[in-house]
Amino acid sequence: MVEPITLEGQRAWLKQYGEGSRAVALGLLNFVARRFHLDALRPPPHRGGDAARQTEARRLGELQAQGVNVPTVLGSGHAALVLGDNGSSFNTCLREADDAGRDVLVSAAMQAMAAAHARGAYFGQPLPRNLTWDGQRVGFIDFEEDPLEVMDLDQAQARDWLMFGYGVAKYYADRPQQLQAMMAAAMDGAQAPVREHAHAVTGRLQRLAKAGLGLGRSARALAHAILIVHGATTLGVLMVLVVCVDWLADGQLDLLELLT
Repeated sequence: MVEPITLEGQRAWLKQYGEGSRAVALGLLNFVARRFHLDALRPPPHRGGDAARQTEARRLGELQAQGVNVPTVLGSGHAALVLGDNGSSFNTCLREADDAGRDVLVSAAMQAMAAAHARGAYFGQPLPRNLTWDGQRVGFIDFEEDPLEVMDLDQAQARDWLMFGYGVAKYYADRPQQLQAMMAAAMDGAQAPVREHAHAVTGRLQRLAKAGLGLGRSARALAHAILIVHGATTLGVLMVLVVCVDWLADGQLDLLELLT
């Protein structure tokens, strides 16, 4: 649970960590990821309570040292952190913007991710709901999980692009070529293993993607993104949209919709 507070006249956030409750969902997703060799989709442990607090505090310190715009830890207690404010909800900004404004926001986010990756950083859950915008810089929040517990750095960075792409794809349903062009530019300096892993994962999901085109909105969005990414990388375009699911956002495994 996260709630805004005022600390010495400045806006801050009190984040309290409940007990973990996704054991079944995590187990199912891990089974699917292992079964189809989708390493970037392997879920890291989702701890609760003070263990989650410790993971987030550590990750915030690591990212801050790598020059990433993340909240400053202002205080801590048992299963709780007090975090500084680093901007408005990126998701809200995307919803309220017109096409040109969205292009500015998405391009800024991809540039921030690419720059962080070049310094050895990784995020894990860079969905729009876990990004902020202060009018000039993109910020990143929510680090109570650590992907490097179950994958290597190249896979974790590939996962970042896949997660981010899935999160913004719905805003580009009528303009996929524009998103592709921005992603290609942002990933121009990405390490080859990162691009290759994203291409391999999307290739393995082609059949599921085609099945998902006839399902609900979330499954269709995922399927559409998988097909575009694989086609783009096959043609040599340095662009990744997504292959991941939004179970991190709501505890639901949308990937499993493609299997039913």
